[in-house]
Amino acid sequence: MQNITGPPVTGDDLFGRKYELARLWEGLERGEHILMLAPRRVGKTSLMQSLRQAPREGWDVVYVDVEAGEGPEACIAAILAELVTLSRYRKLLDTIPVLKAVGDVLKQASVSVEAGPWRTEIQAAVGRDWPDMTDRLQTRLAKSKPGNRKLLIILDELPILIARMLRSDNRKQDAELLLSKLREWRQSPEMRDHVRTLIGGSVGLEGILQRAGISGLINDLAPFRLDSWDIETATEFLKALARDTGFALENASVQQILDLLDDPVPYHVQLFFATIHDACKGDDSRVSPDVIQRCFEQRLTGSSGTVHLDHYATRLETALDPKEYAMAGEILRRACRRIDGCSLADVQDLKDSSEKTFLSVLSELRADGYLDEGDRIRFRSNLLRTWWRKQRAGGLAS
Repeated sequence: MQNITGPPVTGDDLFGRKYELARLWEGLERGEHILMLAPRRVGKTSLMQSLRQAPREGWDVVYVDVEAGEGPEACIAAILAELVTLSRYRKLLDTIPVLKAVGDVLKQASVSVEAGPWRTEIQAAVGRDWPDMTDRLQTRLAKSKPGNRKLLIILDELPILIARMLRSDNRKQDAELLLSKLREWRQSPEMRDHVRTLIGGSVGLEGILQRAGISGLINDLAPFRLDSWDIETATEFLKALARDTGFALENASVQQILDLLDDPVPYHVQLFFATIHDACKGDDSRVSPDVIQRCFEQRLTGSSGTVHLDHYATRLETALDPKEYAMAGEILRRACRRIDGCSLADVQDLKDSSEKTFLSVLSELRADGYLDEGDRIRFRSNLLRTWWRKQRAGGLAS
């Protein structure tokens, strides 16, 4: 097993997720369309990529990341670009008129191609005709089951795209229409037995749509919550990684790492191990409680940790409007002061200023894994809390 701290992990490096993979496939084979929401860095994309790389017998899987898109045409073009990489679907799609703009290129493509080179060309061809393109694609998929196979379309980070569109005055209607079209796909009797959708996101789609008053467009999706590892799985991971990399960790060191993290987010566990390994230059005899503590205080939660943790702040700016973002920042600023957070009484003034915004933002912060559920307003992750206190809240005293 390798310690991969950047890109998604699959195969033997995807640790402790066999149960979740089995649950996903069971739901899909029952006919469910799934909404997978997960806090940042718990392995959502890795799980999705594993579905694509090792599909069950009789399934084709396409994975589409739409986080960087600006509008619905980017989403539909990305789906088409992935489908044309599968030879059994390419002939089916060649009959869609608008794709003739790139038809000559596709005919020259090999049996297995990468989607990237075609996505921009297809998006340009789709353009403002994306609603018609979506209907045509639905018609083709409804009439065809290549080799009597089932198709899973994974849309990763669709909530980010929808949030971006809803904040744009000229794309709000497009956001609602795109969600309506995707719902039509899921509700189509002709597609029900052979096409499934899995929508994933690291910010809460339900909250975004509730604030826009259009949450009914996803109420047919089966919720699937992916969370951090439990302590037992995180402990097994660290011991297995220590064994496989030849960098031994004593039980006390493993316990100290997990105590400092508090919430064993897989990426954070991997990052902590890599940081200790680097600090000791690969020599496990140099590991000590002081070294582990310094790695946490100086590297992970110091300024050098910002590259790994700043996305928690930028994602809030993406998901929330300016008023909500300001409220979230103040809630987190007060919660980060102490490891046990703050009481509801400590934020009563925020609630009094705008109860609706306060309750909505608090719910969002809990759903997205920033804060614990419970009577106190407390960070789930001590790593994130300590970094937030130092780098986002002016180094407030603990």
